Amino acid sequence: MSERGRTPALWALLACLTTTAMGQDTIKEVHKEHFLIGAAGDLPGNYTAEELDLVRAEFNALTPENCMKPGPIHPATDTWRFERPDALVKWCQENQLAVHGHTLVWHSQTNDWFFRDGDKEVITQRLKDHIHTLVGRYKGKLRGWDVVNEAINDGGNDETAKTENLRNSPWLKALGPEYLALAFQFAHEADPAAELYYNDYNIEAGPKHKSSVVLLKRLVQEGVPIHGVGIQGHWSTSRVPFDALDQAIADYAALGLKVSVTELDLTIRGASGGQFGPTTKGQVAPPSAEDLKAQADAYARLFAIFTKHKDRLDRVTFWGLSDGRSWRRGQHPLIFDAQNQRKPAYKAILETASPPK
Repeated sequence: MSERGRTPALWALLACLTTTAMGQDTIKEVHKEHFLIGAAGDLPGNYTAEELDLVRAEFNALTPENCMKPGPIHPATDTWRFERPDALVKWCQENQLAVHGHTLVWHSQTNDWFFRDGDKEVITQRLKDHIHTLVGRYKGKLRGWDVVNEAINDGGNDETAKTENLRNSPWLKALGPEYLALAFQFAHEADPAAELYYNDYNIEAGPKHKSSVVLLKRLVQEGVPIHGVGIQGHWSTSRVPFDALDQAIADYAALGLKVSVTELDLTIRGASGGQFGPTTKGQVAPPSAEDLKAQADAYARLFAIFTKHKDRLDRVTFWGLSDGRSWRRGQHPLIFDAQNQRKPAYKAILETASPPK
């Protein structure tokens, strides 16, 4: 390519990769003895060569953002769509990235054929077939799975905090609370070496955190093959529950579980939280210097907590690759901007850790 054909964004990326090759620190390098650093995306399809280079340079783990969810991958009883997941797993193997599967059982993005015209036995068999087929296909190729996603109700009070407070989902209606144990059992049967996670948002604080401890304690006591809990981490820069998060990681570790931060993003403006909702599109106001400084400070404080718990923390995964590849597009939530450039938050994270000796 001639110099004239190189865009400013491409020049910046080439400079980034060159300085990395010369020894510039990356987050994955400074934390390589602590925990994995991940991104989410349905790679490699629809990603540019520049973006794929960015993933290779900056991350050592990947979570499929949508293509392994029940709806997209298994839209009908006898229909499977493996093309994108197969390509993702192959690309990650070729580029030495660990893959964490997402997600096997969820109340959202799950087609109603799972529950239609079936009694408890039939629906249990459908659940088993789905998990055995999907987990079995990638046995030995994936590091782990989010087995059950977002099973606990939002909100709550002092009374619900004493209970599991499970969401009244189609899975709960069809199979009762035992659907969680069944899902973990089926996943373990399909790949005994995979690390199996419960994943949820807002479980680090308040009544929902207490309910999560009740639920996870039951699963552990029943001998369910659960190995970890994923705290999603969809927060805004002005409302990060730092102290609660610090305690929550300790609470989960006390149950003998690994902890991962699975879907991290810090929005600068607008709504935050883990609930599924629309993204912001079109022209958006750029972040101010004050916005970026506040975001950088929040990310740095978070990574200080993560490093404190490095012995129990397995992975920190950003939900997306860049601000242009985020479900919170327009809220500037990630550590790379829409042109794939490092934001002040990136430098702030680096400054919280020293390169391992």
